[in-house]
Amino acid sequence: MLTDDKTPRVKNQARVWTDLGPVVAGVMVVVMWTTGERLTAAEMGSVGQLTGRHLPAESKPAWKKAGGTARESVEDGRWVVRDPKNFCRRMLVGDYQQTDGQRNEVRFEWGTDCRDNRRADGFSIHTQGRRLRLHPIHRPNRPDLLLVGVRGGMGPDIIASHVDLTALPGFNARKPNRYLLRWVTQEINDFRFELSINGTPVAELTGEPRVVGRDVSIGFEFRGGTHSISSVAWDMNRGGRRVVSPGARTAVRRLAMGYRELFLDDLMVAELRGIKKVLHRPIKYSRNPVIRHHQRPWQKFRAQLYGTVLYIPEEKIFKMWYLAGARFPDEAAITLDGKPRIPNFQMLAYAESRDGLNWTLPDLGLVSFNGSRHNNLCRFSRENAEGVGVVYDPHDPDPARRYKAFYWEHSVRSPHKIPVAVAISAMSVSFSADGKNWTNHPGNPVIPQASDTGHQALWDPFRKVYVAYGRFGAGGRKIARSESRDFINWSPSQLVFAADAADAKSRGGRPQFYGMGTTIYEGTYIGLPWLFWENSSNRLDVQLASSRDGIHWQRAGNRQTLIPNGKRGTWDGGCIFTASQPLQVKDDTIYIYYSGLSLDHEESRPSPRARPEYGESSIGVATLRRDGFVSMRAGEKPATLVTGLFQWPAGRRLHLNVDASKGGVRVGVLDQNGRLLGGFARSKLISGDRTDVVVEWTGSGEPKAKSVQLKFEMTNADLYSYWLK
Repeated sequence: MLTDDKTPRVKNQARVWTDLGPVVAGVMVVVMWTTGERLTAAEMGSVGQLTGRHLPAESKPAWKKAGGTARESVEDGRWVVRDPKNFCRRMLVGDYQQTDGQRNEVRFEWGTDCRDNRRADGFSIHTQGRRLRLHPIHRPNRPDLLLVGVRGGMGPDIIASHVDLTALPGFNARKPNRYLLRWVTQEINDFRFELSINGTPVAELTGEPRVVGRDVSIGFEFRGGTHSISSVAWDMNRGGRRVVSPGARTAVRRLAMGYRELFLDDLMVAELRGIKKVLHRPIKYSRNPVIRHHQRPWQKFRAQLYGTVLYIPEEKIFKMWYLAGARFPDEAAITLDGKPRIPNFQMLAYAESRDGLNWTLPDLGLVSFNGSRHNNLCRFSRENAEGVGVVYDPHDPDPARRYKAFYWEHSVRSPHKIPVAVAISAMSVSFSADGKNWTNHPGNPVIPQASDTGHQALWDPFRKVYVAYGRFGAGGRKIARSESRDFINWSPSQLVFAADAADAKSRGGRPQFYGMGTTIYEGTYIGLPWLFWENSSNRLDVQLASSRDGIHWQRAGNRQTLIPNGKRGTWDGGCIFTASQPLQVKDDTIYIYYSGLSLDHEESRPSPRARPEYGESSIGVATLRRDGFVSMRAGEKPATLVTGLFQWPAGRRLHLNVDASKGGVRVGVLDQNGRLLGGFARSKLISGDRTDVVVEWTGSGEPKAKSVQLKFEMTNADLYSYWLK
């Protein structure tokens, strides 16, 4: 019985936890503890009970099946699961709000003869910013194990996932062990889970950062063995105080620094009436592709933007680095600087443009391709270089490091039996004074992990670090992150973003993030994730995401497609990949660069003999008005939008990016108590399509209040952004 649990309570806890009320003997009970506190429905979580007459799917709230199959039964008041195959059930408590000091407790009894979890989660908790996974393992003739989820996975073979059971000698996984987990949320999500088993404190577990989702839920996932579970109870989302999220604090700081506040997330939105969010797709250039695979002999196989486009304002020029592949893998070998190379060897090519639309491929004379130096090939890596993320760094004191490149360097052994320059499959870096003639770092590789995608490399001016994104250490087609202060020594990779169940629900199959173009735009990380719809359409298209810190990401635009595929058979009708730092701004236009393939990911590629004109990919561009990703739209009826609180720096004026060509916008300023400020209660009417308009009031100077909010009154208008300048 759980009522006899005498485990010490969480330290510094404001309220002493009460034990469970009556537990029905021999049945699985799901209950909530009660307190005298007045709580909202969201704070109370959910209430339910499962008796021995019902399976979890029939309880209220229901434990919904998230996947797989198993034989389930109720035996002697226990939920018994046999022959599980990727089997999972979860019970949703609700969504979390960012809190500090919120108390949580989960108790359950579980016995199993499972000898290998096969990477299954076992019991898992999804909570505010973190998750915890536990799985007991029975080992005949050896001490049983308890596994905990860690970044590298969890399994009997992963030593780092073994919980230290020194405090619990003789642990027997097959017995119905009583597990107790307690945790108290913290503002920055740096809390621990206190674990006790059979009344004995065992460990404080760190759990893992949440990559996706804002749900609070508990569940079980099995892939082997027989499992007997009873007496599950929880008390979650209890008390504490709501706090301003780190993202909202960042937004307020950026606004005070003069950065534009967009509507990619709702962190600075306090109230909406009659407003809807609208995603705006960029317009594809009518003369796409701007660089074609068959333009030059060294890129007949592919001209692919597993590379970078940068606009250099001081030079008033766009610069592009892209992959050039000369021939199909089954064709004759090529030579580079007189040495044989596999036919599809990936070379780095360079192009430039004054207007971002019309591109020249300059004759660099740096590399001999099949005996000629008349080409636009850069002198670059030792082996195949893919996903080249280039950073322009004019502030580096060493002019030879003005340009920096981060990429996957990998050797390929081919049927041609051509020797490789170096056996490698890891992340490397190179440096250059001009972005054309590169010096490879002698200590390459810098990250000993492979990553077959387009990589992102950029400078974060707020954290003052270089940041890279790719698949290195992500565990498949997901997004991992690493950072460095010198572009040579990189932090261990961290999984930060992945497709989720909502993606699978939208189109079926097994959606994955093939890669993600990433740019820091107006102080916000904007990501363009490439959604690979595997086992569905098998195409790749592009959506929109954002992050205030580059670590915690969320989808924008309601997961709608930002850059859709072209019609079947057209140059971008099958797959789309964006550049590294794909958003480049010139004047009031955003240029978005991408590669397109005519075939989907799984279609058989034609031989050059069947279709000599066919190439894997070419390069195009789409354009968008500045800040034009998502707008707040008002229709015919008057609508209002109220922002979150922020401080108004002295000497600043309010600017808007707005299309009110068929309507109008007025702005009022509220103090911290929600009262309109004299002289700033209602601005002059703003109309027309304006990418930068200054708001005017009768009052002079800036509003005088500790903190303020903006109240937008709109009809027939789209508001894209606002800022203080």
